[in-house]
Amino acid sequence: MAGNPAWVKGRSGNPAGRMLGGQAEKQFYEALRIVANRSGPDGKKKLMKIAETLVDKAIEGEGWAVCQVADRLDGKPAQESTVNINNRSLTELADEEIATRIEQLRAGRAGTVRRDDETSLDSPQFN
Repeated sequence: MAGNPAWVKGRSGNPAGRMLGGQAEKQFYEALRIVANRSGPDGKKKLMKIAETLVDKAIEGEGWAVCQVADRLDGKPAQESTVNINNRSLTELADEEIATRIEQLRAGRAGTVRRDDETSLDSPQFN
């Protein structure tokens, strides 16, 4: 399969980074950023106080706080997904088979593949 000619290897498709949603979200983000960077009466930045509180809660054994600290320091753990087509892993299929299956899904010709732990491949999200 040929790649998309508009994509250049090694160059981000989104060099400006993730854009925030609507205007209200941008205003709220900006307000939080401003307030969190202000200093409190003791001269410490409020953001520093929040971070200290989070770490204190983690030390006290609060599981949610431990997860938050770990996620911020190490990043969230990678989640693995497995896609099976006709009981075969996607990694077992040739590129042509994958392309054909995608075309079938888009054209609405794909049969429903459903087990208790799977969702239908006829979902509108594939069209």
